[in-house]
Amino acid sequence: MRKTTDTDRTNELADLYGFCSSVIADPPDERATERLVAEEFPREASPQALENGFRLLGTWQSGVDDPADAAEKLRRIHTSLFVGPRPRMQAHESWYADDYLGEPLAAVKRSYRDLGIRPTDQLREEADHAAVELAALETLARDGADEYRRAFLLAHGWWIPQLATDVQELADDPFYEGVGWLIEGVFEADTYLLGIDPADLERGYDVDPSHEMDESVLFGE
Repeated sequence: MRKTTDTDRTNELADLYGFCSSVIADPPDERATERLVAEEFPREASPQALENGFRLLGTWQSGVDDPADAAEKLRRIHTSLFVGPRPRMQAHESWYADDYLGEPLAAVKRSYRDLGIRPTDQLREEADHAAVELAALETLARDGADEYRRAFLLAHGWWIPQLATDVQELADDPFYEGVGWLIEGVFEADTYLLGIDPADLERGYDVDPSHEMDESVLFGE
């Protein structure tokens, strides 16, 4: 049996980051749903959060009779969860920092510039959106840029555990609940690999504590 190498691990992390990014950005269409229904997910994984995620995706698979119907259901769930008009959550770092589209967004853009990260043109979301940040981590993992990935997580990884928990609790569906667990699991696996204690993470920028969220900006009213 071939020994698992650090390169294998980072490639696996890249795949997980990429998957989570893609389904947060857009729900799987019918063709993607067909592929996911046929996918063989691991029965065991470490950390436990990854195993939980794969188990829930297996539960989702077992309930799919028609990929077209399943894709339409995922579209509705994705819209309710992330899009709105009044989404159940906002998957933006700046939202979690209580400065929606403010200084945290600018800080993420500076990090992309300083680390030479070019967010993919295929993503429409703002730079601090979870889909974009996870895609950036995917790119850094595929490039084997451990120190750059470590630097990005030290500056911007502080909110990912809460994001994962919110997706798990608000999804009300095994597919996206599973995605929430995968986000938690890939974060735990990557921080462990990079020697980061998640308890030590904090945002690497200042936010004006007097800032008040304007819901008319959030909901486009």
